[in-house]
Parts: sequence; structure tokens; C-alpha cells
Amino acid sequence: MYNNLKTNYLHMKSKMLLVLLALCPVMVFGQKMAYVYSDSVLLSVPGYKQKTSKIDSLRQVYTKEINAGIAGMQGQYDKLIEPYALKKNETLPEVKKRMSVSDTLRLGLLEKEAVQWQGKRMSYERMLQNQYNQDIQPLLDKVNKVIAEYAKTASLSAVYSFEQLRSALVYIDPKQNITDIIIRRLKQ
Repeated sequence: MYNNLKTNYLHMKSKMLLVLLALCPVMVFGQKMAYVYSDSVLLSVPGYKQKTSKIDSLRQVYTKEINAGIAGMQGQYDKLIEPYALKKNETLPEVKKRMSVSDTLRLGLLEKEAVQWQGKRMSYERMLQNQYNQDIQPLLDKVNKVIAEYAKTASLSAVYSFEQLRSALVYIDPKQNITDIIIRRLKQ
């Protein structure tokens, strides 16, 4: 009797497994998905290109200033250390022991200046991040909201950014491209 119950249980279990395997393609492939060309959508948003260009320009100016300051400081450091002919594997504290008092003080000032440049770099990064949060993030939020609203009304399970999928794709149905629809909705 026990063997009969065990056989029935195994038979029922295998039938359930077959049913689940048969439904998997329906669950996976039955989902409606679409994609957008994110770059095209974003470039269609009024002010997006100008605001990103402004942030990029500021980043270039700040980077140039920081790099020039650090290069100048590095030049002063090299000039200061040069007469002391660093020996192989010699550490800075060991070099300082051989330095004159005035050179040690100048080295201390250069170290403080390096800390100031690092602080300035971090301040610029915070300013750029604030500018991004103020100017760009609201535009991205608006685009994401329009995409989400469209996805809900069209009963889409997912909307992908084509640029992020591109390297993994072999084929994608062009009918699933909703870029133009999203651009029209953004202009409304």
C-alpha cells in the first residue's frame, strides 16, 4: 500500500512539473515589453541639451583649474625635493630629516596646499552635483514619469533603454520601439 501511495505521489508530482514547464513560456514570453532610445527622448526635452552642456562646461573649467593648480604645486614640490636627490625606497619623513628648516617649512606649506586643492575639488563636485540635481534631475524625473504612465496605460511589463540593451541584443522587434510615442507625450 505504501509503495502504491509513493508511486501515485511521484506520478502527480511529475504531472505538476510538466504543467509548470508548459506554463513557463507563457509567463515569460506573455509579458509585453517595449524600448525607447533614451538619448532621442532626452534631446527632445526643452532645455535638456543646454543644461547638460552648461554642467559639462563648468566641469571642464573646474577640472582645468584643479589640474593646473595641482601641476603647479607638483612643480614646486619637485623643485624643492630635487637638491636632496631621493634615494631608492627613501620615504618622505626620511628626506625631511635631511632637509633644511626652511625647506621643511616650505614642504609643510605645499602639503597644506595639497589638502586645500583636494577640498576645492570636492567643493566643485558638490556644486556640480547640486546643479545637476536642480537642472537635470527634474527633467529625468519627468521623462521617467511619462514612460511609467504610458507603460501602465499600454499594459507593458517593462520598458528598456535601447542604449543599455544594445550590446546584449541580437534582435529586437522594431514595433516595440515607443520612442516617438514618449516624445509626443512629453511635448503635450
